[in-house]
Amino acid sequence: MARQYKKILKKIHPKPKRTPDKPQEKVGRDYLLVVIMAITILFMVVGWEKFTLVNRVLYVALTVALSTTYARRHYDFTEKQDLWAERLGYVAIAVSTIAFVVNVYQNFFAS
Repeated sequence: MARQYKKILKKIHPKPKRTPDKPQEKVGRDYLLVVIMAITILFMVVGWEKFTLVNRVLYVALTVALSTTYARRHYDFTEKQDLWAERLGYVAIAVSTIAFVVNVYQNFFAS
């Protein structure tokens, strides 16, 4: 009886077939990210001569952070390369934040 019951169960509720794990497709084209990168590069090119050192560091770090974000989303890196790109992005964001704070201090609070 138990065998018959198991056969009936298999016919009624078959086990799903396992498919090989496919990498998840990356949805979206990141148009906003590309536009912000283009604007940042445009500001760098146009205002490079008028920028102070802090502004230059800010814009370069911001461009690096945006570029690593774009690269991580659209290129298939190895696990180690992805880890380094992620760390580089974090460092670039931290540097740009510090440069922004220094810039605000110099413009508004320094005598």
